Amino acid sequence: MERYRSLNGREDLSSRPARQPDHAAENAALVRLAAAQTGLREHLLDEISQAALSLCKAGSAGMSLLEIVGESRQFRWLAVAGLCADLRGKATAWDECPCGITLQAGEPQLFVKPQDWFPSLRFPEVEVPEGLVVPIASNGTQLGAIWVMSHDPKHQFDREDVRLLSNLALFAGAALTVVNERDNGIANDQRHGEFIAMLGHELRNPMAPIDSAIGAAKKLCADNTAAVEVLTVAQRQVRHLRTLVDDLLDAARLKHGKLAIRHSDTSLNDITFDAITTVKHHFDSRRHTLRINGLDAPIPVYADHVRLSQVLGNVLSNAAKYTPAGGVIEMSVIAECYDQEQGVRGAVTVRVKDNGIGIDPAAQPHIFELFAQSARNNARSEGGLGIGLAVARRMVELHGGTISLQSAGPGTGTEVTLQLPILREAPTSVAVEPRPRDSLPGSVRVLLVDDNQDALVALALLLELEGHNVNTIDNGRDAIRLISETRPEVAIIDVGMPDVDGFDVARAIRGDTALAGVILVALTGYAAESDKSRALAAGFDFHLTKPMSLEKLNHIIQNRTDRGLGGIV
Repeated sequence: MERYRSLNGREDLSSRPARQPDHAAENAALVRLAAAQTGLREHLLDEISQAALSLCKAGSAGMSLLEIVGESRQFRWLAVAGLCADLRGKATAWDECPCGITLQAGEPQLFVKPQDWFPSLRFPEVEVPEGLVVPIASNGTQLGAIWVMSHDPKHQFDREDVRLLSNLALFAGAALTVVNERDNGIANDQRHGEFIAMLGHELRNPMAPIDSAIGAAKKLCADNTAAVEVLTVAQRQVRHLRTLVDDLLDAARLKHGKLAIRHSDTSLNDITFDAITTVKHHFDSRRHTLRINGLDAPIPVYADHVRLSQVLGNVLSNAAKYTPAGGVIEMSVIAECYDQEQGVRGAVTVRVKDNGIGIDPAAQPHIFELFAQSARNNARSEGGLGIGLAVARRMVELHGGTISLQSAGPGTGTEVTLQLPILREAPTSVAVEPRPRDSLPGSVRVLLVDDNQDALVALALLLELEGHNVNTIDNGRDAIRLISETRPEVAIIDVGMPDVDGFDVARAIRGDTALAGVILVALTGYAAESDKSRALAAGFDFHLTKPMSLEKLNHIIQNRTDRGLGGIV
Protein backbone atom coordinates (compact mmCIF):
# COMPACT_ATOMS: atom_id res chain seq x y z
CA MET A 1 0.00 0.00 0.00
CA GLU A 2 1.34 3.38 -0.87
CA ARG A 3 2.29 5.57 2.02
CA TYR A 4 0.14 8.69 2.43
CA ARG A 5 -0.35 11.59 4.77
CA SER A 6 -3.74 13.19 5.53
CA LEU A 7 -4.57 16.75 6.42
CA ASN A 8 -4.34 16.03 10.17
CA GLY A 9 -0.92 14.42 9.99
CA ARG A 10 -1.95 10.78 9.89
CA GLU A 11 0.30 8.37 8.01
CA ASP A 12 0.01 4.76 6.94
CA LEU A 13 2.29 2.28 8.75
CA SER A 14 1.89 -0.66 6.39
CA SER A 15 4.96 0.16 4.32
CA ARG A 16 7.26 0.31 7.34
CA PRO A 17 9.13 -2.87 8.22
CA ALA A 18 8.36 -4.59 11.52
CA ARG A 19 11.26 -5.29 13.87
CA GLN A 20 11.65 -8.67 15.52
CA PRO A 21 9.40 -9.16 18.59
CA ASP A 22 11.01 -9.30 22.02
CA HIS A 23 8.65 -11.83 23.59
CA ALA A 24 10.66 -12.12 26.80
CA ALA A 25 10.31 -8.39 27.54
CA GLU A 26 6.66 -8.49 26.54
CA ASN A 27 5.89 -11.44 28.83
CA ALA A 28 7.72 -9.80 31.73
CA ALA A 29 5.68 -6.63 31.25
CA LEU A 30 2.40 -8.57 31.17
CA VAL A 31 3.33 -10.38 34.40
CA ARG A 32 3.91 -7.01 36.11
CA LEU A 33 0.60 -5.72 34.77
CA ALA A 34 -1.29 -8.79 36.01
CA ALA A 35 0.10 -8.21 39.51
CA ALA A 36 -0.78 -4.51 39.33
CA GLN A 37 -4.49 -5.31 38.95
CA THR A 38 -4.71 -6.13 42.64
CA GLY A 39 -3.55 -2.66 43.67
CA LEU A 40 -4.80 0.87 43.26
CA ARG A 41 -6.31 1.97 39.95
CA GLU A 42 -3.75 4.77 39.61
CA HIS A 43 -0.89 2.31 40.06
CA LEU A 44 -2.33 0.03 37.36
CA LEU A 45 -2.57 2.91 34.89
CA ASP A 46 1.00 3.95 35.66
CA GLU A 47 2.25 0.40 35.08
CA ILE A 48 0.46 0.20 31.70
CA SER A 49 2.00 3.51 30.61
CA GLN A 50 5.46 2.43 31.76
CA ALA A 51 5.04 -0.82 29.83
CA ALA A 52 4.12 1.11 26.67
CA LEU A 53 7.08 3.45 27.14
CA SER A 54 9.51 0.57 27.59
CA LEU A 55 8.23 -1.89 24.97
CA CYS A 56 7.88 0.75 22.24
CA LYS A 57 11.14 2.51 23.24
CA ALA A 58 9.19 5.77 23.18
CA GLY A 59 10.05 9.17 24.57
CA SER A 60 6.63 9.59 26.22
CA ALA A 61 3.64 7.33 26.80
CA GLY A 62 0.32 7.49 28.55
CA MET A 63 -3.38 6.85 28.64
CA SER A 64 -6.18 9.29 27.88
CA LEU A 65 -9.59 8.19 29.17
CA LEU A 66 -12.87 9.45 27.80
CA GLU A 67 -15.05 11.65 30.01
CA ILE A 68 -18.58 12.89 29.40
CA VAL A 69 -19.19 16.41 30.70
CA GLY A 70 -22.78 17.43 30.10
CA GLU A 71 -23.27 16.97 26.37
CA SER A 72 -19.57 17.27 25.57
CA ARG A 73 -16.81 14.66 25.37
CA GLN A 74 -13.25 15.16 26.47
CA PHE A 75 -10.11 13.17 27.23
CA ARG A 76 -8.37 13.17 30.60
CA TRP A 77 -4.61 12.60 30.22
CA LEU A 78 -3.65 10.07 32.89
CA ALA A 79 -0.58 8.05 33.87
CA VAL A 80 1.71 10.04 31.58
CA ALA A 81 5.33 8.88 31.48
CA GLY A 82 8.37 10.45 29.83
CA LEU A 83 9.00 13.99 28.62
CA CYS A 84 5.30 14.86 28.32
CA ALA A 85 4.55 14.20 31.98
CA ASP A 86 3.11 17.73 32.27
CA LEU A 87 0.03 16.46 30.44
CA ARG A 88 -0.99 14.40 33.47
CA GLY A 89 -4.37 15.43 34.81
CA LYS A 90 -5.19 17.83 31.97
CA ALA A 91 -8.30 17.55 29.83
CA THR A 92 -8.61 18.05 26.07
CA ALA A 93 -11.80 18.35 24.03
CA TRP A 94 -12.71 15.47 21.72
CA ASP A 95 -12.12 17.39 18.48
CA GLU A 96 -8.84 18.92 19.72
CA CYS A 97 -7.15 15.63 20.57
CA PRO A 98 -5.63 12.91 18.36
CA CYS A 99 -7.42 10.40 20.61
CA GLY A 100 -10.79 11.61 19.27
CA ILE A 101 -9.74 10.91 15.68
CA THR A 102 -8.43 7.49 16.73
CA LEU A 103 -11.65 6.50 18.48
CA GLN A 104 -13.69 7.76 15.56
CA ALA A 105 -11.61 5.63 13.19
CA GLY A 106 -11.79 2.67 15.56
CA GLU A 107 -8.24 1.52 14.79
CA PRO A 108 -4.61 2.49 15.52
CA GLN A 109 -3.46 5.79 14.07
CA LEU A 110 0.05 7.14 13.37
CA PHE A 111 0.38 10.92 13.56
CA VAL A 112 3.41 12.64 11.96
CA LYS A 113 4.35 15.99 13.49
CA PRO A 114 1.11 16.09 15.53
CA GLN A 115 2.15 19.37 17.13
CA ASP A 116 1.40 21.07 13.83
CA TRP A 117 -2.22 19.93 14.05
CA PHE A 118 -2.95 19.72 17.81
CA PRO A 119 -2.02 22.75 19.99
CA SER A 120 -2.49 20.62 23.13
CA LEU A 121 0.73 18.75 22.23
CA ARG A 122 2.91 21.82 21.99
CA PHE A 123 5.39 21.85 24.88
CA PRO A 124 8.34 24.19 25.39
CA GLU A 125 11.54 22.62 24.03
CA VAL A 126 9.84 19.26 23.36
CA GLU A 127 9.45 18.01 19.79
CA VAL A 128 7.05 15.25 18.78
CA PRO A 129 8.05 13.90 15.36
CA GLU A 130 5.60 10.99 15.67
CA GLY A 131 2.78 9.76 17.85
CA LEU A 132 1.07 6.37 17.78
CA VAL A 133 -2.44 6.12 19.29
CA VAL A 134 -4.50 2.94 19.82
CA PRO A 135 -8.14 2.91 21.03
CA ILE A 136 -9.08 1.22 24.32
CA ALA A 137 -12.44 -0.51 24.38
CA SER A 138 -14.25 -3.06 26.55
CA ASN A 139 -17.43 -4.95 25.67
CA GLY A 140 -18.01 -2.64 22.73
CA THR A 141 -17.67 0.53 24.81
CA GLN A 142 -14.94 3.05 24.04
CA LEU A 143 -12.96 3.90 27.19
CA GLY A 144 -10.17 6.05 25.77
CA ALA A 145 -6.79 5.54 24.12
CA ILE A 146 -3.23 4.48 24.86
CA TRP A 147 -0.45 6.30 23.06
CA VAL A 148 3.30 6.67 22.64
CA MET A 149 5.31 9.64 21.33
CA SER A 150 8.74 9.85 19.77
CA HIS A 151 10.93 12.85 20.55
CA ASP A 152 13.80 11.80 18.28
CA PRO A 153 13.35 12.25 14.51
CA LYS A 154 15.48 9.13 13.97
CA HIS A 155 13.11 6.97 16.03
CA GLN A 156 10.07 5.86 14.02
CA PHE A 157 7.32 3.51 15.12
CA ASP A 158 6.62 0.35 13.13
CA ARG A 159 4.07 -2.44 12.90
CA GLU A 160 5.58 -4.20 15.95
CA ASP A 161 4.78 -1.11 18.00
CA VAL A 162 1.20 -1.28 16.72
CA ARG A 163 0.98 -4.93 17.81
CA LEU A 164 2.45 -4.23 21.24
CA LEU A 165 0.30 -1.18 21.86
CA SER A 166 -2.82 -2.97 20.61
CA ASN A 167 -2.18 -5.83 23.07
CA LEU A 168 -1.70 -3.33 25.87
CA ALA A 169 -4.95 -1.63 24.86
CA LEU A 170 -6.79 -4.98 25.06
CA PHE A 171 -5.31 -5.61 28.49
CA ALA A 172 -6.10 -2.06 29.64
CA GLY A 173 -9.74 -2.37 28.56
CA ALA A 174 -10.27 -5.63 30.45
CA ALA A 175 -8.28 -4.51 33.50
CA LEU A 176 -10.07 -1.16 33.74
CA THR A 177 -13.44 -2.91 33.63
CA VAL A 178 -12.45 -5.24 36.45
CA VAL A 179 -10.81 -2.55 38.58
CA ASN A 180 -13.64 -0.06 38.04
CA GLU A 181 -16.18 -2.67 39.13
CA ARG A 182 -14.05 -3.49 42.16
CA ASP A 183 -13.61 0.14 43.17
CA ASN A 184 -17.29 0.91 42.59
CA GLY A 185 -18.15 -2.05 44.79
CA ILE A 186 -15.82 -0.81 47.52
CA ALA A 187 -17.30 2.68 47.31
CA ASN A 188 -20.82 1.26 47.40
CA ASP A 189 -19.92 -0.89 50.40
CA GLN A 190 -18.53 2.16 52.17
CA ARG A 191 -21.66 4.18 51.46
CA HIS A 192 -23.77 1.21 52.55
CA GLY A 193 -21.83 0.95 55.82
CA GLU A 194 -22.22 4.68 56.45
CA PHE A 195 -25.93 4.42 55.72
CA ILE A 196 -26.35 1.49 58.10
CA ALA A 197 -24.52 3.39 60.86
CA MET A 198 -26.71 6.45 60.33
CA LEU A 199 -29.83 4.28 60.17
CA GLY A 200 -28.87 2.65 63.46
CA HIS A 201 -28.41 6.07 65.05
CA GLU A 202 -31.71 7.41 63.70
CA LEU A 203 -33.63 4.32 64.84
CA ARG A 204 -32.10 4.35 68.30
CA ASN A 205 -33.08 7.96 68.92
CA PRO A 206 -36.86 7.32 68.91
CA MET A 207 -36.45 3.90 70.53
CA ALA A 208 -34.81 5.42 73.59
CA PRO A 209 -37.78 7.54 74.83
CA ILE A 210 -40.22 4.78 73.84
CA ASP A 211 -38.34 2.21 75.92
CA SER A 212 -38.01 4.58 78.88
CA ALA A 213 -41.68 5.58 78.68
CA ILE A 214 -42.78 1.93 78.65
CA GLY A 215 -40.55 1.17 81.64
CA ALA A 216 -41.99 4.13 83.57
CA ALA A 217 -45.56 3.21 82.63
CA LYS A 218 -45.08 -0.33 83.94
CA LYS A 219 -44.04 1.04 87.31
CA LEU A 220 -46.86 3.59 87.40
CA CYS A 221 -49.51 0.95 86.82
CA ALA A 222 -47.86 -1.93 88.64
CA ASP A 223 -51.18 -2.88 90.27
CA ASN A 224 -52.94 -3.22 86.90
CA THR A 225 -52.04 -6.71 85.69
CA ALA A 226 -53.57 -6.37 82.23
CA ALA A 227 -51.78 -3.06 81.59
CA VAL A 228 -48.45 -4.49 82.75
CA GLU A 229 -48.87 -7.47 80.42
CA VAL A 230 -49.56 -5.22 77.42
CA LEU A 231 -46.65 -2.94 78.27
CA THR A 232 -44.39 -5.96 78.67
CA VAL A 233 -45.26 -7.02 75.12
CA ALA A 234 -44.39 -3.53 73.87
CA GLN A 235 -41.13 -3.52 75.83
CA ARG A 236 -40.21 -6.94 74.47
CA GLN A 237 -40.77 -5.77 70.90
CA VAL A 238 -38.69 -2.62 71.40
CA ARG A 239 -35.82 -4.76 72.67
CA HIS A 240 -36.27 -7.07 69.68
CA LEU A 241 -36.06 -4.04 67.40
CA ARG A 242 -32.85 -2.97 69.12
CA THR A 243 -31.41 -6.44 68.56
CA LEU A 244 -32.18 -6.16 64.85
CA VAL A 245 -30.50 -2.75 64.68
CA ASP A 246 -27.42 -4.09 66.48
CA ASP A 247 -27.30 -7.05 64.09
CA LEU A 248 -27.40 -4.74 61.07
CA LEU A 249 -24.51 -2.69 62.43
CA ASP A 250 -22.48 -5.77 63.30
CA ALA A 251 -23.09 -7.17 59.80
CA ALA A 252 -21.66 -3.98 58.30
CA ARG A 253 -18.62 -4.19 60.61
CA LEU A 254 -18.15 -7.88 59.86
CA LYS A 255 -18.26 -7.32 56.11
CA HIS A 256 -15.62 -4.59 56.36
CA GLY A 257 -13.45 -6.44 58.87
CA LYS A 258 -14.07 -3.88 61.61
CA LEU A 259 -15.40 -6.13 64.35
CA ALA A 260 -13.13 -5.76 67.35
CA ILE A 261 -12.94 -7.02 70.92
CA ARG A 262 -11.49 -5.66 74.17
CA HIS A 263 -10.12 -8.24 76.58
CA SER A 264 -10.35 -7.73 80.31
CA ASP A 265 -10.45 -9.82 83.48
CA THR A 266 -14.06 -10.80 84.03
CA SER A 267 -16.23 -13.70 85.07
CA LEU A 268 -17.99 -16.19 82.83
CA ASN A 269 -20.72 -16.32 85.48
CA ASP A 270 -21.42 -12.59 85.02
CA ILE A 271 -21.15 -12.87 81.23
CA THR A 272 -23.72 -15.66 81.25
CA PHE A 273 -26.06 -13.75 83.54
CA ASP A 274 -25.96 -10.71 81.24
CA ALA A 275 -26.64 -12.93 78.22
CA ILE A 276 -29.62 -14.58 79.90
CA THR A 277 -30.98 -11.20 80.98
CA THR A 278 -31.08 -9.95 77.39
CA VAL A 279 -33.02 -12.98 76.10
CA LYS A 280 -35.08 -13.84 79.18
CA HIS A 281 -38.26 -12.54 77.53
CA HIS A 282 -37.93 -15.25 74.85
CA PHE A 283 -37.92 -17.98 77.48
CA ASP A 284 -40.73 -16.41 79.48
CA SER A 285 -43.03 -15.90 76.49
CA ARG A 286 -42.62 -19.53 75.39
CA ARG A 287 -42.62 -21.04 78.87
CA HIS A 288 -39.25 -22.71 78.23
CA THR A 289 -37.26 -24.48 80.93
CA LEU A 290 -33.66 -23.24 81.04
CA ARG A 291 -31.17 -25.47 82.85
CA ILE A 292 -27.66 -24.25 83.59
CA ASN A 293 -24.86 -26.57 84.67
CA GLY A 294 -21.26 -25.83 85.61
CA LEU A 295 -21.61 -22.31 87.00
CA ASP A 296 -21.92 -23.14 90.69
CA ALA A 297 -18.33 -21.99 91.18
CA PRO A 298 -16.79 -18.78 89.80
CA ILE A 299 -15.03 -19.09 86.43
CA PRO A 300 -12.63 -16.17 85.91
CA VAL A 301 -11.83 -15.50 82.26
CA TYR A 302 -9.87 -13.06 80.13
CA ALA A 303 -12.35 -12.00 77.47
CA ASP A 304 -14.47 -9.21 76.04
CA HIS A 305 -17.35 -9.21 78.51
CA VAL A 306 -19.85 -7.44 76.27
CA ARG A 307 -19.07 -9.30 73.06
CA LEU A 308 -18.95 -12.75 74.65
CA SER A 309 -22.25 -12.00 76.37
CA GLN A 310 -23.60 -11.08 72.94
CA VAL A 311 -22.41 -14.42 71.54
CA LEU A 312 -24.07 -16.44 74.31
CA GLY A 313 -27.20 -14.33 74.05
CA ASN A 314 -27.40 -15.01 70.33
CA VAL A 315 -26.99 -18.75 70.77
CA LEU A 316 -29.60 -18.85 73.57
CA SER A 317 -31.97 -16.66 71.56
CA ASN A 318 -31.75 -19.01 68.57
CA ALA A 319 -32.41 -21.99 70.83
CA ALA A 320 -35.51 -20.26 72.20
CA LYS A 321 -36.78 -19.24 68.75
CA TYR A 322 -36.64 -22.75 67.34
CA THR A 323 -37.83 -24.67 70.38
CA PRO A 324 -41.60 -25.08 70.67
CA ALA A 325 -43.45 -23.73 73.70
CA GLY A 326 -42.74 -25.69 76.87
CA GLY A 327 -39.42 -27.00 75.53
CA VAL A 328 -36.18 -27.50 77.41
CA ILE A 329 -32.90 -25.68 76.78
CA GLU A 330 -29.80 -26.79 78.61
CA MET A 331 -26.56 -24.83 78.94
CA SER A 332 -23.48 -26.67 80.22
CA VAL A 333 -20.11 -25.11 81.06
CA ILE A 334 -16.87 -27.03 81.52
CA ALA A 335 -13.57 -25.38 82.54
CA GLU A 336 -10.50 -27.49 81.85
CA CYS A 337 -6.89 -27.85 80.72
CA TYR A 338 -5.26 -25.22 82.92
CA ASP A 339 -1.54 -25.59 83.51
CA GLN A 340 -0.31 -22.84 85.82
CA GLU A 341 3.32 -24.02 85.88
CA GLN A 342 3.65 -23.86 82.10
CA GLY A 343 1.65 -20.65 81.83
CA VAL A 344 -0.99 -22.21 79.60
CA ARG A 345 -4.38 -20.55 79.70
CA GLY A 346 -7.15 -23.07 80.11
CA ALA A 347 -10.17 -23.60 77.93
CA VAL A 348 -13.86 -23.14 78.58
CA THR A 349 -16.36 -25.28 76.72
CA VAL A 350 -19.96 -24.06 76.54
CA ARG A 351 -22.70 -26.25 75.12
CA VAL A 352 -26.25 -25.07 74.49
CA LYS A 353 -28.63 -27.91 73.66
CA ASP A 354 -32.34 -27.70 72.86
CA ASN A 355 -35.10 -30.16 72.01
CA GLY A 356 -36.41 -27.95 69.22
CA ILE A 357 -37.11 -28.45 65.54
CA GLY A 358 -33.51 -29.12 64.54
CA ILE A 359 -31.74 -28.23 61.29
CA ASP A 360 -31.61 -30.04 57.98
CA PRO A 361 -28.12 -31.51 57.40
CA ALA A 362 -27.90 -29.75 54.00
CA ALA A 363 -28.21 -26.35 55.66
CA GLN A 364 -25.70 -26.93 58.48
CA PRO A 365 -22.48 -26.14 56.52
CA HIS A 366 -23.84 -22.65 55.72
CA ILE A 367 -25.44 -21.78 59.04
CA PHE A 368 -22.57 -19.51 60.15
CA GLU A 369 -22.43 -17.57 56.87
CA LEU A 370 -23.54 -13.95 56.74
CA PHE A 371 -27.24 -13.58 55.84
CA ALA A 372 -27.68 -17.37 55.79
CA GLN A 373 -31.24 -18.52 56.42
CA SER A 374 -31.98 -22.17 57.08
CA ALA A 375 -35.25 -23.73 56.10
CA ARG A 376 -36.77 -24.49 59.48
CA ASN A 377 -40.20 -25.67 58.52
CA ASN A 378 -42.97 -23.46 59.83
CA ALA A 379 -40.61 -21.51 62.08
CA ARG A 380 -39.40 -19.24 59.26
CA SER A 381 -41.40 -16.39 60.75
CA GLU A 382 -39.19 -16.65 63.83
CA GLY A 383 -36.05 -16.14 61.75
CA GLY A 384 -33.98 -13.01 62.07
CA LEU A 385 -31.73 -11.43 59.47
CA GLY A 386 -29.30 -14.32 59.17
CA ILE A 387 -26.62 -12.20 60.82
CA GLY A 388 -26.27 -13.28 64.45
CA LEU A 389 -24.45 -16.58 64.03
CA ALA A 390 -22.00 -15.13 61.49
CA VAL A 391 -21.14 -12.37 63.96
CA ALA A 392 -20.97 -14.90 66.81
CA ARG A 393 -18.48 -17.03 64.91
CA ARG A 394 -16.25 -14.04 64.24
CA MET A 395 -16.41 -12.99 67.90
CA VAL A 396 -15.44 -16.48 68.99
CA GLU A 397 -12.57 -16.52 66.49
CA LEU A 398 -11.31 -13.19 67.84
CA HIS A 399 -11.17 -14.91 71.26
CA GLY A 400 -9.05 -17.66 69.67
CA GLY A 401 -11.87 -20.19 69.89
CA THR A 402 -14.26 -22.19 67.73
CA ILE A 403 -18.01 -22.56 67.45
CA SER A 404 -19.79 -25.53 65.90
CA LEU A 405 -23.33 -26.78 65.47
CA GLN A 406 -24.72 -30.32 65.41
CA SER A 407 -28.20 -31.53 64.62
CA ALA A 408 -29.32 -34.99 63.47
CA GLY A 409 -32.00 -33.36 61.35
CA PRO A 410 -35.53 -31.95 61.59
CA GLY A 411 -37.24 -32.70 64.89
CA THR A 412 -34.09 -33.80 66.71
CA GLY A 413 -33.01 -30.58 68.40
CA THR A 414 -29.75 -28.71 68.04
CA GLU A 415 -26.53 -28.45 70.04
CA VAL A 416 -24.11 -25.53 69.69
CA THR A 417 -20.61 -25.92 71.13
CA LEU A 418 -18.21 -23.08 71.91
CA GLN A 419 -14.58 -23.80 72.80
CA LEU A 420 -12.75 -20.75 74.15
CA PRO A 421 -9.15 -20.62 75.44
CA ILE A 422 -9.98 -17.83 77.88
CA LEU A 423 -9.77 -19.41 81.34
CA ARG A 424 -7.80 -17.07 83.59
CA GLU A 425 -6.90 -19.53 86.33
CA ALA A 426 -7.94 -22.90 87.66
CA PRO A 427 -11.61 -22.73 88.74
CA THR A 428 -12.18 -23.13 92.45
CA SER A 429 -14.77 -25.45 93.89
CA VAL A 430 -15.75 -22.93 96.55
CA ALA A 431 -19.13 -21.43 95.81
CA VAL A 432 -19.49 -17.66 96.01
CA GLU A 433 -22.40 -15.63 97.14
CA PRO A 434 -24.17 -14.32 94.00
CA ARG A 435 -24.32 -10.59 93.53
CA PRO A 436 -27.75 -9.17 94.43
CA ARG A 437 -28.74 -8.45 90.84
CA ASP A 438 -32.39 -7.64 91.29
CA SER A 439 -32.04 -5.23 94.17
CA LEU A 440 -32.08 -1.51 93.55
CA PRO A 441 -28.61 0.05 93.61
CA GLY A 442 -29.72 2.72 96.09
CA SER A 443 -30.64 6.31 95.47
CA VAL A 444 -28.00 8.41 93.73
CA ARG A 445 -27.91 11.92 92.35
CA VAL A 446 -28.22 11.72 88.57
CA LEU A 447 -28.02 14.46 85.95
CA LEU A 448 -29.52 13.77 82.52
CA VAL A 449 -28.32 15.84 79.56
CA ASP A 450 -30.14 15.49 76.22
CA ASP A 451 -31.52 17.93 73.65
CA ASN A 452 -34.35 15.47 72.87
CA GLN A 453 -37.14 16.54 75.22
CA ASP A 454 -39.11 13.30 74.85
CA ALA A 455 -36.07 11.23 75.74
CA LEU A 456 -35.24 13.54 78.65
CA VAL A 457 -38.72 13.41 80.20
CA ALA A 458 -39.23 9.66 79.77
CA LEU A 459 -35.82 8.61 81.12
CA ALA A 460 -36.00 11.06 84.02
CA LEU A 461 -39.38 9.67 85.09
CA LEU A 462 -38.11 6.11 84.85
CA LEU A 463 -35.05 6.86 86.99
CA GLU A 464 -37.14 8.73 89.54
CA LEU A 465 -39.42 5.72 89.83
CA GLU A 466 -36.27 3.68 90.46
CA GLY A 467 -35.67 5.90 93.48
CA HIS A 468 -32.98 8.22 92.14
CA ASN A 469 -32.73 11.98 92.57
CA VAL A 470 -32.77 13.27 88.98
CA ASN A 471 -32.03 16.67 87.45
CA THR A 472 -32.28 17.37 83.72
CA ILE A 473 -30.85 19.89 81.27
CA ASP A 474 -31.22 20.09 77.50
CA ASN A 475 -27.90 21.62 76.37
CA GLY A 476 -24.20 21.13 76.90
CA ARG A 477 -23.27 24.63 78.01
CA ASP A 478 -25.73 24.64 80.93
CA ALA A 479 -24.79 21.04 81.71
CA ILE A 480 -21.20 22.08 82.48
CA ARG A 481 -22.46 24.78 84.83
CA LEU A 482 -25.00 22.48 86.50
CA ILE A 483 -22.48 19.70 87.08
CA SER A 484 -20.12 22.21 88.73
CA GLU A 485 -22.91 23.50 90.97
CA THR A 486 -24.74 20.29 91.94
CA ARG A 487 -21.90 17.72 91.83
CA PRO A 488 -24.05 14.73 90.72
CA GLU A 489 -22.74 11.26 91.37
CA VAL A 490 -23.61 10.16 87.83
CA ALA A 491 -24.07 12.34 84.72
CA ILE A 492 -25.69 10.66 81.70
CA ILE A 493 -24.88 12.81 78.68
CA ASP A 494 -26.12 12.55 75.10
CA VAL A 495 -23.07 13.16 72.90
CA GLY A 496 -24.95 14.38 69.82
CA MET A 497 -26.07 17.82 70.99
CA PRO A 498 -25.62 20.98 68.89
CA ASP A 499 -23.13 23.73 69.79
CA VAL A 500 -21.54 22.24 72.92
CA ASP A 501 -21.78 18.48 72.43
CA GLY A 502 -21.31 15.69 74.93
CA PHE A 503 -17.61 15.32 74.18
CA ASP A 504 -17.08 19.01 74.97
CA VAL A 505 -18.95 18.56 78.24
CA ALA A 506 -16.82 15.56 79.21
CA ARG A 507 -13.57 17.34 78.42
CA ALA A 508 -14.64 20.39 80.43
CA ILE A 509 -15.60 18.28 83.46
CA ARG A 510 -12.41 16.22 83.30
CA GLY A 511 -10.45 19.46 83.16
CA ASP A 512 -11.74 20.40 86.63
CA THR A 513 -10.05 18.25 89.28
CA ALA A 514 -12.76 19.18 91.79
CA LEU A 515 -15.24 17.18 89.68
CA ALA A 516 -13.11 14.05 89.42
CA GLY A 517 -15.65 12.03 91.40
CA VAL A 518 -18.48 12.49 88.88
CA ILE A 519 -19.14 9.35 86.84
CA LEU A 520 -19.69 10.38 83.21
CA VAL A 521 -21.81 8.10 81.03
CA ALA A 522 -21.96 8.74 77.26
CA LEU A 523 -25.37 8.05 75.72
CA THR A 524 -25.46 7.76 71.94
CA GLY A 525 -27.18 6.13 69.02
CA TYR A 526 -23.80 5.15 67.55
CA ALA A 527 -22.17 1.90 68.63
CA ALA A 528 -19.03 1.61 66.50
CA GLU A 529 -15.76 0.87 68.27
CA SER A 530 -14.43 4.24 67.08
CA ASP A 531 -17.38 6.03 68.73
CA LYS A 532 -16.77 4.19 71.99
CA SER A 533 -13.05 4.95 71.87
CA ARG A 534 -13.78 8.62 71.18
CA ALA A 535 -16.11 8.76 74.19
CA LEU A 536 -13.52 7.22 76.51
CA ALA A 537 -10.80 9.51 75.12
CA ALA A 538 -12.97 12.55 75.89
CA GLY A 539 -13.20 11.51 79.54
CA PHE A 540 -16.35 9.41 79.78
CA ASP A 541 -16.21 6.45 82.14
CA PHE A 542 -18.83 4.42 80.28
CA HIS A 543 -20.54 4.31 76.90
CA LEU A 544 -24.19 3.26 76.55
CA THR A 545 -26.14 2.97 73.31
CA LYS A 546 -29.77 3.97 72.96
CA PRO A 547 -32.21 2.78 74.13
CA MET A 548 -30.38 2.66 77.43
CA SER A 549 -30.59 -0.59 79.36
CA LEU A 550 -31.73 0.03 82.95
CA GLU A 551 -29.91 -3.14 83.99
CA LYS A 552 -26.64 -1.79 82.61
CA LEU A 553 -27.17 1.57 84.27
CA ASN A 554 -27.82 -0.16 87.59
CA HIS A 555 -24.60 -2.11 87.05
CA ILE A 556 -22.72 1.17 86.56
CA ILE A 557 -24.28 2.69 89.68
CA GLN A 558 -23.56 -0.40 91.76
CA ASN A 559 -19.92 -0.33 90.66
CA ARG A 560 -19.44 3.42 90.45
CA THR A 561 -16.48 3.34 92.81
CA ASP A 562 -14.62 1.00 90.43
CA ARG A 563 -13.14 2.92 87.52
CA GLY A 564 -11.43 1.22 84.62
CA LEU A 565 -14.02 -1.49 84.05
CA GLY A 566 -13.54 -1.27 80.32
CA GLY A 567 -15.99 1.58 79.96
CA ILE A 568 -18.14 -0.09 77.32
CA VAL A 569 -21.26 -1.76 78.61
